[in-house]
Amino acid sequence: MESFDIHAVSRESAEGFCAALKEFDAKLVETDEGRYLVEIPLTGGDTKKIIAALNALEAYVTQRGHGPARVELGGRRYLVDAATPD
Repeated sequence: MESFDIHAVSRESAEGFCAALKEFDAKLVETDEGRYLVEIPLTGGDTKKIIAALNALEAYVTQRGHGPARVELGGRRYLVDAATPD
């Protein structure tokens, strides 16, 4: 199953992402290297779920004010930064 992964800098950061994205079945994963990921499962390339999760992630990143989130989707890495004021 494909997933949308958020690379967290600490367990505390990963827990914050999980709490903010719980409606997307976010799951905290500790890698063998001691790093933390938050995985959001995707079924069949569900574009609506990806967009909704990205919007929720952007809102959380904006609210927490601690810089961008590193995201991996489809083998590509991205940064999700805080929303800019309108």
